[in-house]
Amino acid sequence: MKLKNTFFKITTIVVVVSAFFSCNDDFNTVGSEVIGDINFKDDQYAAIPKAYSKRFERVRSNNLVKQVSGNQVSYHANMLGVYDDPVYGQSTYSVLSQVQLQQLNPNFGTNAVLDSVVFSMPYLSRATGTTQVQIDANTTETATTYSLDSVYGNQPIKLSLYKSNYFLRDFDPATDERQVYFSDDINTNFAAEVEKTLLYTNDSFVPSAKEVVLRVETASGDNTTTTRSRLTPRLRFKFSEEIKTLFKTLFLDKQGSSELSNANNFRNYFRGIYVKAEPEIGGGGNLVYLNMRDAQITLHYSFDVTNTSNSTTTRDQGELVLGFSNTVINSIESNLNTVITDELKEENQDAVNGEESLYLKGGDGAYAIVDLFGGNITNEKGEEENELDFLKRQDWLVNEASLTFYIDKNKVTTGGDTEPERIYIFNAETGEPLIDYVIDGSDSSEQPLLSRVNHLGPISRDSDKNGEFYKIQVTQHVINVLNGDTENVKLGVSVSQNINYITVVDNTPTIKTDNEIIPTSSIVSHEGTILYGNGAGVPESKRLKLDIFYTAAK
Repeated sequence: MKLKNTFFKITTIVVVVSAFFSCNDDFNTVGSEVIGDINFKDDQYAAIPKAYSKRFERVRSNNLVKQVSGNQVSYHANMLGVYDDPVYGQSTYSVLSQVQLQQLNPNFGTNAVLDSVVFSMPYLSRATGTTQVQIDANTTETATTYSLDSVYGNQPIKLSLYKSNYFLRDFDPATDERQVYFSDDINTNFAAEVEKTLLYTNDSFVPSAKEVVLRVETASGDNTTTTRSRLTPRLRFKFSEEIKTLFKTLFLDKQGSSELSNANNFRNYFRGIYVKAEPEIGGGGNLVYLNMRDAQITLHYSFDVTNTSNSTTTRDQGELVLGFSNTVINSIESNLNTVITDELKEENQDAVNGEESLYLKGGDGAYAIVDLFGGNITNEKGEEENELDFLKRQDWLVNEASLTFYIDKNKVTTGGDTEPERIYIFNAETGEPLIDYVIDGSDSSEQPLLSRVNHLGPISRDSDKNGEFYKIQVTQHVINVLNGDTENVKLGVSVSQNINYITVVDNTPTIKTDNEIIPTSSIVSHEGTILYGNGAGVPESKRLKLDIFYTAAK
């Protein structure tokens, strides 16, 4: 008999029994003869899924998009900096990006002089208040205070900008499809080319939440006018005189050239900017999430303007903006704990019987594979039987099915803010979310931490704010599997920076020969954790189980 939705079956039973009672005056006697011997009981069945871990050799990291508001709003997510995970070790994130002229075939005017070249890279921030600032005896301005979003760590790192000489092509000539770039490409394949010309170095970079105040003085005869403006928090600086001279040669001296005439020519001429992060010796570093497409390089220049009516010449000002666009690649260089690296080797993972530890790490880290019904059990006759076949024979009304992943506190000794708030479960073959994700009505697009908490329970913490477990509801998925409506496919479990963002990338071709489906929300996550699996050495109370709560006839 196929399993049905619990609510539907119980409602049907109540309606039928109520109708029977309403049609019989002597319902106690008749009822006892007809249904008195049919009773129902609630019970629980604990299945032991098989689970193990898979290490990413590398991950696709070009043009990553991070959804932040349902299906409507998204931004390109890039990570920049150094993150020290207390369990897994250190990861360094750098960014290589193409740039594009916002004005093709620019005309810089007569006697053009390059006054300054400015780099600007905004952080993700939100305004928290305002305050009045006294500028001088007669002037008061309103300043805004900000809080930075998605910044982890506050120790300085080394940050360098290079003019890249590596050509990032749009299409793969072997397939005529969009070119795919991976997290290890920069360091492995073209590091020397992306570090051709050093433009800027900051040996003690730490993101600041202060707004940037711009002060511009304009002279007119004997009078000087000062204009002030305020920008959201960002990394902003002027390039040195030496680099300004380089930009003059690259741009102002190239006025009217084919290199500046169209987008394709320009991308081949000016091949990109590499923003490289490096850890300081002994420092913990800092990691910032940002949208690199908000960054830009602006050339401020002045030129002659002649008034034909009186033949006078004055100077005017213009600007040329280089926007970061098209292909943007995140480099990820991970120096993982050697013990974990060894355990994650494919030959050390038991995909048949499962493992004691499940390793979940964002970026180019690892995820878990779970087979809900992958083994045999001893049935009521004392015979060995496939567990899924056994469960399909039962006439159960499934009320709830859930997976509880306990955190291994022996290995995750430093918890708190370093632990991922959410994990995500998906079809490991297609990357699709489970049906329970789709029907979960607890959707909060604006607040991902509060979204779909019925299906994907947030981390449960103890009194010290350290994580204890994650509880994942898979009720409808299990019902569909037992009904035969859904195959018992292997499931993937990964960390997630934003549970609302469920897009995946096909990670092939990779170093491995098999296909890998990876949620983008895992790639743009930096945190990690270690969960108990199903191995024999796991304490019984912490072992991974699929708890099925059901109602059955006695």
